[in-house]
Amino acid sequence: MQENNLLKYIKGESNAEEKSAIIEWIRQDPEHQKQYATLKAKYVASTLDFVDSDSQDIQKAYTNFSVKRIDKKKQVYKPMTAVIAAVILPLIIWQSYIYFNNDSVIVSTQEFVTDNIIGITTEHGNQKTITLPDGSTVTLNAGSSLSYPKEFIGTTRQVNLKGEAFFDVQKDVNKPFIVYTEHLKVKVLGTSFNVKSYARDKNIETTLVTGKVEVIQDITEKPIILIPSQRAIFNKEDSGIKVDRVDSEKIVAWRKGKLIFDKTPLQQVVLDLKRKYNVDFVIESDSLLNYKYTGEFDNLDLDEVLKFLKLSSSIQYKYENNKVMLNSE
Repeated sequence: MQENNLLKYIKGESNAEEKSAIIEWIRQDPEHQKQYATLKAKYVASTLDFVDSDSQDIQKAYTNFSVKRIDKKKQVYKPMTAVIAAVILPLIIWQSYIYFNNDSVIVSTQEFVTDNIIGITTEHGNQKTITLPDGSTVTLNAGSSLSYPKEFIGTTRQVNLKGEAFFDVQKDVNKPFIVYTEHLKVKVLGTSFNVKSYARDKNIETTLVTGKVEVIQDITEKPIILIPSQRAIFNKEDSGIKVDRVDSEKIVAWRKGKLIFDKTPLQQVVLDLKRKYNVDFVIESDSLLNYKYTGEFDNLDLDEVLKFLKLSSSIQYKYENNKVMLNSE
């Protein structure tokens, strides 16, 4: 892959066809991921504007990878560029691995540590509870990743999430807590809430349990304020956001091993089952693509789930090549 094509993708200038080809190329080989991440690290470092390198908030550079356009006429070489590239390179490599392998089978829970940043990834079928530097706790669902600084410095507490997590945030009115996802950021002072932001899901969901949060879309920067038992759903296809009322305890029931579906598209159901049970599903019948399932699986093993699914719907299943094949009756 030519470097100028990768750089075009990093700068957000590729069309849909080019994006698809580049993503597929990156996923093919770990060395491709490393090449992409190295180029991205250099690009990010080249866009950082250091007025006073001693006072620069390095944590922000780690946890917020919003890339500014390069103005070549104004760009001046700074010695710190190479240093910062070397510092942020390992994290970008790790983030690229998580992004381009999200929803693939992750072989074990992984922890990535640099001098300033910790990154944790959970395998499919696993969860992990993390205590952050400020005392806030995060329960990370299966197939998810979280990165955060060893110490929250500056005026905000910033973390990056890919996947799903439940946050119980310690209150600090002087230092808001911000969760960055693929298209949204969630800003709070102190509260408990759930964020679901998997790469393969059509939506990003934020559900408030207690307190108050602001959901902010990257494009509009207009906050949507949620109150307890409200959920904000961001549609990746049309970039629209809608808010509805939910039973928040059902939304976060995954922490206790439960999966609860309420008229949920079967395609989403199988994605959630894959993450929990670490098995691939294939929907063979076209009629099931529009099927919406309602049901509750309370700490069941996979065989019990499939039997219950068959009894409570028109879905048939069989095992084939270590996959679960789903058909309609």
